[in-house]
Amino acid sequence: MRSRRARREKGDKTLGIALAIAGVMLIAALAGGAWWLRKVKEPLDADNCPRSGAKAVHVIMIDRSDPITGQQAQAVRQRVEKLKNEAVFGTRFDVYTFEGDAKNEMRPFVRVCAPGRPEDANELIENPELVRRRYEERFSNILDKSVAELLQVSTLPNSPIIESLRAAAITSFGPLAAGKIPFHVTLVSDMVQNTALASHFRTEPNFAQLAKTPAWTALQPDLKGADVDILYLIRPTAKRAGAAIQNRGHELFWEQLIAASDGRLNSILPL
Repeated sequence: MRSRRARREKGDKTLGIALAIAGVMLIAALAGGAWWLRKVKEPLDADNCPRSGAKAVHVIMIDRSDPITGQQAQAVRQRVEKLKNEAVFGTRFDVYTFEGDAKNEMRPFVRVCAPGRPEDANELIENPELVRRRYEERFSNILDKSVAELLQVSTLPNSPIIESLRAAAITSFGPLAAGKIPFHVTLVSDMVQNTALASHFRTEPNFAQLAKTPAWTALQPDLKGADVDILYLIRPTAKRAGAAIQNRGHELFWEQLIAASDGRLNSILPL
């Protein structure tokens, strides 16, 4: 009797454990299915972005005023690859060049949203190959192609960095409320401003002085709390009166300008 009761109790315990495991697996499958339905079934627009709105916005701006070396281009591509790999579903990438001015509207060279990483696909309810192909064709390849094109050798007479940053911020962040979704800006540039309103070739970069001039009203970007990273392209030829423009004072100018524009500078990475 005792032996049969012990075996029955052991069997009941084993059954209970099995049911508990099955319950956990069912909950996980249901959660995965709900996530899949939200991600895949959510209507997308022509840019592969959720019609309900982007979940994050990342502005990438590439300076084409002077040629970029092979090593610099390689480092930029590696950074873009990292950004792609880290992008969650619905992250919108707006890619610009520094070709804006103080008056006209500026549109991105390309706009595309991340569909989610292939490695995050739920193999129970998704086709991994289909997910990978969708990721490459509708996101990765588009972003790579646009960045590669903008990294080609180019020379422009002016370098409207501040004007372009302001115009891009209006286009990409302007319609959105600050703090609702993450904003990020990656600047690929030597950061040597050169326009009629402000030029680092004419005068030493001094943000305190610039902020006191009437030009600042027409130049100030509204970054709405965006995190900012600068891939700082080193230009040995960028000189003023024989002295290199790119120095600690030049970096400080941009640190102060970004802070005054409601941005948070994360890093300045010399390339």
